[in-house]
Amino acid sequence: MYVDRMIDTHDRGTLYVVESGAETDPPIVLSHGVTLSVRTWFHQLEELPKEGFRTIAFDHRGHGQSVLGEEGHTLENLGRDVKSVLERLDLRNAVLVGHSMGGVAVQVFVTQFPEIAAERVAGMVLLSTLAYTPLGSRSTRTKAALERMSNRMPDSTFLWDSKNFGFLAARLGFGKNPRPSHVELTRRMLHDCPPETRLLSPRVLVGLDLTKDLPNVRIPTLVVGGTNDILTPPFEARRIANLIPGARLELMRGGGHMLMLEQREELDNLIADFAREVQAKNRRSA
Repeated sequence: MYVDRMIDTHDRGTLYVVESGAETDPPIVLSHGVTLSVRTWFHQLEELPKEGFRTIAFDHRGHGQSVLGEEGHTLENLGRDVKSVLERLDLRNAVLVGHSMGGVAVQVFVTQFPEIAAERVAGMVLLSTLAYTPLGSRSTRTKAALERMSNRMPDSTFLWDSKNFGFLAARLGFGKNPRPSHVELTRRMLHDCPPETRLLSPRVLVGLDLTKDLPNVRIPTLVVGGTNDILTPPFEARRIANLIPGARLELMRGGGHMLMLEQREELDNLIADFAREVQAKNRRSA
């Protein structure tokens, strides 16, 4: 059984939240990637509650059924929105699972709000994500030029409208032998994403550099990537795992960027085992 609700952000936006499982079970919070939605996690919302977890997913601002706040798409707001979910639902001993941009959101949250993370988070799973992109803060002119270029780009809805070309484009997010239904689901999510969000939300990742902050993280961390991921290649996962003290790295052979769909059983087992370990340890130390 699913329960859904809207929660307010700090800047008059709203976040759509859906959950399944018993409210008394330890929580796992799922944070999706750029231009996707909570539908990314439909397998996990079904399976993780069977393993004894309260499973919560939310649409990032401007995505899915969430409403963009007054401050728009920023790196800081990604972290603040994770904070909003944890605080508004009063979650404790939570495991955060962040995919792609959603993994960036988790990293920003734990580095921006370390005291709140220490109080409410038992561990985090960083899935098919990254901590650095070129053209950092020292390249503001280049970033501005890229923004001007992207403003001139046509609306990509026409691409995602096409079942053939859209399917091929969505297929780039997968590794070996994905199910066509999973690729089609991804195409539909990209199609349904508001054009403004498709244009503006990826800009948040331009010039990303969390590498100086990650060595200060004290949250138990599992980093997961796919060996065939061309969007966030394995070296990105290795970079994060090397920077966060004590982080564990798992690379899933043949997996692409959409591991929660293409290798869901193996991933669900990794998440569940990690969550049991860190949540039990967190309870003992409380």
